Amino acid sequence: MFGELDEYLLVFLTGLLVTYLLTPIVRKIAFRFGVVDKPDERRTHKRITARGGGVAVVIGVHGACLLAVLFPWSHSSGVLDFAWWQKYALASVVLLVVGVVDDVRGMRPLVKLGGQILAALVMWFSGTHFGTFLGHDLPAPMDCALVVIWLVAIINAFNLIDGLDGLASGLAGISAVGLTGILLMQQIPGEVLLLAGFIGACLGFLRYNFHPASIFLGDTGSMFLGFTLGVVALQTFTKNTFLISMTIPIMVLGVPIYDALLAIWRRSIRSWVSGTGGKRGIMQPDVDHLHHRLAKSGLSTQRVATFLYILNGGLVTVGLSIMFFQSHAAGIFLIALLAGVYVLMRQLAVIELRETGRALLMGLHRPTHATSKALAYPIWDMFCLSGSLAAIMWEIEGQRTDFWHTWFVDLPVWATPTFSLLALSRTYITEWQRARLRDVLMVLCWLFSGTLLSLGLALVIDPANGSKWLIRAVLLAGISHPVIIASRLVYRCIEEVVLWLRRHDDATNQLERVLLYGAGTRAQLFLKDRALKVSKKSDRRHLIGFIDDEKSLHFQWVYGLLVLGGLKELPYLIERRRVHRIIIVSELLPESRTALPEIAASGGVKLSEWEPAEHEISLSPKV
Repeated sequence: MFGELDEYLLVFLTGLLVTYLLTPIVRKIAFRFGVVDKPDERRTHKRITARGGGVAVVIGVHGACLLAVLFPWSHSSGVLDFAWWQKYALASVVLLVVGVVDDVRGMRPLVKLGGQILAALVMWFSGTHFGTFLGHDLPAPMDCALVVIWLVAIINAFNLIDGLDGLASGLAGISAVGLTGILLMQQIPGEVLLLAGFIGACLGFLRYNFHPASIFLGDTGSMFLGFTLGVVALQTFTKNTFLISMTIPIMVLGVPIYDALLAIWRRSIRSWVSGTGGKRGIMQPDVDHLHHRLAKSGLSTQRVATFLYILNGGLVTVGLSIMFFQSHAAGIFLIALLAGVYVLMRQLAVIELRETGRALLMGLHRPTHATSKALAYPIWDMFCLSGSLAAIMWEIEGQRTDFWHTWFVDLPVWATPTFSLLALSRTYITEWQRARLRDVLMVLCWLFSGTLLSLGLALVIDPANGSKWLIRAVLLAGISHPVIIASRLVYRCIEEVVLWLRRHDDATNQLERVLLYGAGTRAQLFLKDRALKVSKKSDRRHLIGFIDDEKSLHFQWVYGLLVLGGLKELPYLIERRRVHRIIIVSELLPESRTALPEIAASGGVKLSEWEPAEHEISLSPKV
């Protein structure tokens, strides 16, 4: 008799050995029929490589499944029985046909999507459901739609991530280990048998797929990996609360899901900017996936795969921690979310954030109808003032009886004075994309003046409720004023973010690296002038920092850049920071202007000067 661990080991070895032995055979067949990948700009391999290795993975997983369901053990019985396997096998055949045809001949995206939806529908009719939402059973049409969306999303997530040797199969194996831990904690070990065979098949194929790969999964394998993990993840949904049900699978299937989300985000923004149409743009391949940008940063293929393995393993650990410490699930999720957002935005989503910022700036630069432009800020300001007043009266003051009548009566007192002062000032004829600090301070002045005027009117009308009106005035200013000011500054904020992201671009080493000499007022004018130009089109320069003769500024942050030293440190900085150009943006001391050209020449860097100078234009007399 087999012991409990022996049974899992036997299923694992079946998936491992079947896949390991079949992969060389599939590779020979692929070469014989010309099912190969040729190197190009989107692929990292340097030689022609067989494609379609996923066929071996599919056979290995189903061989292990047959062993698990045909010889069931009483302690490991679950919903994934022989009847379920038949439906799962049918859905797998659908994906297998779609994948093989795509690997051999190519297939239109919509046809491939139709095959994925068909496979997902087969699983839904087999009894694989999304579960409940906030304790309520979902209607059948909604449940079906959610299952299809979930499975198609995971299928395509693994399809997109399959662009590097060993990446998709390795990440799938790590995710399967995480799902195994979840199912064991839920005490449904029968489903674990399927994952044991799946992990074995991934490892068996990884022997031939890790760098340098001799065969690739192809769409046949990548779609099957995502499909299987998505199906098993659905088994965990009904066993937990809604938060845990959704969080754990997303964490465990981590890297492929996040890469797919970034791809949709990035391609949608680019298609909007280029005007090519959203659907076509999203389906257009690119070379900005996570593995591509890590490779561009200088990491080898093995290191990129290892880094993403570790990242996915960390996400799996977070998912298991949430499952194990369910009473602290919200706290763990919040900490993991904050850490994930930081890493994602700081390191992994720089391209997407930069493209989004450029798109927003382009949208703000685009000309609008004069009437619409003139009405935008007044309507927004009135909405902020009246909405803030309504929120204060309803939530804080508890004015629920005859609310609308009271609000309508109080509105002229608390919103009209401020709005009138803004209208009488020049705020509504100011071009806020080119505004100065003085313009912002003037708006603040009129806002506070209007609030004080409203407070005075309220005290005149009803002096008995002086404390109530004072509190209302403070709350109204605290809620509405920041929002109104933010609407004026949003363009400049986006502009600054875009410039910051450009300085931290992955392709920084390919740009001209520039030091600015002088950190005074002219430097600020230079940066503003550059900001207006770069927001429209990149100047292919990376600003490293400042050099300045004033020692008190050394190693201080000025205008968002660090002052790295003075003239004495310049030769060292040229070599250390790999400087290509020095731009003079200040009035230099005579000794600095004399020595600077010599230092630049000896360091092999270019030297230029920027100045917003006034030039006399000669006027030719009319003949």
